[in-house]
Amino acid sequence: MNGYLFATLPLWAIYLGIVLIIILSVRGGIAFARWRKKHIEKEDDSSINTIVGATLGLLAFMLAFTFNLSSNRFDARKQFLLEEVNSIETSWLRAGLIEQPFSDQLQKMLVEYTEVRIWLLDNPSNVQEAIRKSEDLQNTIWLLLTTMTKNNIGDSRINALLIDSVNNMFDYQSRRIAKAFIDRIPNLIWIALFALIIIAMFEVGYLLGKSEKSNWVMVLALSMAFSAIIIIIVDLDSSKGNITVNNQALFDMYDRIK
Repeated sequence: MNGYLFATLPLWAIYLGIVLIIILSVRGGIAFARWRKKHIEKEDDSSINTIVGATLGLLAFMLAFTFNLSSNRFDARKQFLLEEVNSIETSWLRAGLIEQPFSDQLQKMLVEYTEVRIWLLDNPSNVQEAIRKSEDLQNTIWLLLTTMTKNNIGDSRINALLIDSVNNMFDYQSRRIAKAFIDRIPNLIWIALFALIIIAMFEVGYLLGKSEKSNWVMVLALSMAFSAIIIIIVDLDSSKGNITVNNQALFDMYDRIK
């Protein structure tokens, strides 16, 4: 969880850092173009527009590819939340069909299991503690089901349906953890993206350096526009960003079972 490239940086710092990288890259290209103009009298620049266009096209492709990765991950997080909510409520309903006192005990633990998720929404920095609490409840729930199965308590068909829904509930927690904290855009892709940004902006600066004066207002606008797109990708890829999954389904389910 701590190996993520942007794990410890706030979004505003990332945004300003990207703006600064783009401006410095453009500035470097302008300086290089003017240096060459002073030291090389005749130079064929007929192909430079083609090269810059190809690099910008490659950058656009890389941005689209990275955005698609983060968007798919965000959609998967929403889907797994809904599936987990459904599996918890299904388990709670089926728990009402088994023998007492197991029925009340299991339903109570499922309510506590849901409360851990609601508690995590108010305490997003305590992820490890929430996972530990969930795993403790999972062990207790499974021990209860094991006791029922080994002692042939209740209808075996109902018990089998309950075990199936509980298994699904456990699986969706693992999937949610993987999508939220493990299955992120690899750091190598981020490094390649920023390397491509530096190269593309350097080439843009080289083109600007061929003119007598550079429009730094437009350079700033360009850097802010590119940075805005990248910061959206970073936010989508983060589990603690401003773009978050709507948890209303979880609250509605909790109101029904508590």
